[in-house]
Amino acid sequence: MKKTILRIVCFMLVLGATLYGVNRVFKVKYLDGIYSMTKFYELDKNSVDVLFLGSSHAFENFNTGTMWDEFGNASYILGGSFQPLWNTYYYLKEALKTQTPKVIVLEGYMTKLDEDYMDDSRIIKNNYGMHWSLNRLNSLKASAPRERWAEFMLANEQYHKRYTELSSGDFLKNQNYTLYDDWKGLGLNMATTPLEMIDVTTIDDRKELYGKTEKYYRMIIELAKSKDIPIVVVISPYAGITEERMQQFNKAYDIAKEYDVPYINYNLFIEDMGLEFLTDAADPAHLNYKGNQKFTAYFGRWLNSEFDIPDHRGDKDYESWQRNADYIREMIYNQQLLECYNTDTISLKLCNENYWVVISIDGSADVYNPVVSKFLNDMGIEGDEDGGMWLRENNGVIWASGSESSKQYIRSKSHDFCLERRPDENGFYANYVIMDRVSYKMVPDGINVVVFDSKTECMVDVFAFDKNCDYAIVR
Repeated sequence: MKKTILRIVCFMLVLGATLYGVNRVFKVKYLDGIYSMTKFYELDKNSVDVLFLGSSHAFENFNTGTMWDEFGNASYILGGSFQPLWNTYYYLKEALKTQTPKVIVLEGYMTKLDEDYMDDSRIIKNNYGMHWSLNRLNSLKASAPRERWAEFMLANEQYHKRYTELSSGDFLKNQNYTLYDDWKGLGLNMATTPLEMIDVTTIDDRKELYGKTEKYYRMIIELAKSKDIPIVVVISPYAGITEERMQQFNKAYDIAKEYDVPYINYNLFIEDMGLEFLTDAADPAHLNYKGNQKFTAYFGRWLNSEFDIPDHRGDKDYESWQRNADYIREMIYNQQLLECYNTDTISLKLCNENYWVVISIDGSADVYNPVVSKFLNDMGIEGDEDGGMWLRENNGVIWASGSESSKQYIRSKSHDFCLERRPDENGFYANYVIMDRVSYKMVPDGINVVVFDSKTECMVDVFAFDKNCDYAIVR
């Protein structure tokens, strides 16, 4: 009898471990919604001081790096794509199991939602990051009509569709993406879409909120107040605001005032923040990396003046927030490099201690051309009319190919590189820069530059001074 029980227990343990492993590999791993909750569970208990909640208007418009760099605030953005307020409510309930923030910030864009259910993708994104619990169960029940509950509660019904989508990242920690090592929920949008500002400052009319949306909006506020945690409702600025949306936000303002809760619609303060949608918008709904820094700094000054939020800079227990801010700044620096086409200044941008810069003289490039010679000199390279290849690291040349055959292998934490100079079938030497079996080169005749960032573990830029374009920078 004892042996039978032992066999059953062992079988159940093996089955449980197997199912856990299968689930870890096959579960969907969207950045928004799922991963924001997945990484939230890894935080130390009661380490979050500012908890942001909401849709993509929260995780793209608030910048956790700026909150740290400017104020030392330990903030986290817990949200999902187009997240309805019923999911936000259960995210908050789940979050309060382990965190007691100094203040909760609800981004209120989704008070505009006027339907009972979202599409299947949003249902998955805004539920499947949660551990199995009563909160996840109730959130799923609120997310789908009763006849579809079983379909979404049995997650394997969704996972089995991913067989053909699996990649190596599904088997590795954090999908083998260093962004997630110390991630705090920010989805940094690098796009720039020039847009005009819409003036909504004179719209005073109200439009009633949709019944289910208003119900959960009130429940979120009431939950925070029941825990004696201050809550602030914010409408982040965006270029695509309409008169109807403004009317709904005005009604949401009235409801917040019923509870004596601060409510700020930052679409009324565009000029005060110094926002320019011609440069600071990613799209009609979101700010880009330039805009979210301006907005977050402006909001953060108000928030820290109203609430007693600790400055944790220099605190060893909060080093992950420092690393997160450092990583965000590196991502922004990389984007600025991508946007640089000034031949006089791009060499300065390449002087980054985290960069591996491979420079090759290819084809019939003229090393005596003024643009070329200045760039090579700035990079500490003596150009050879017979061509060649150089590797810079820590702002200095650490390897050079010479003018004949040469090969160098290097490896970062996650990637393999081969730098090779070899003759082709006609006896002419050519340069090859290969990362993970992919070759990088922009032009056959000119100066090719390949930039890899060892901090973010990403190929940042591939550009060239193209002989056929008078040595202008091309990408």
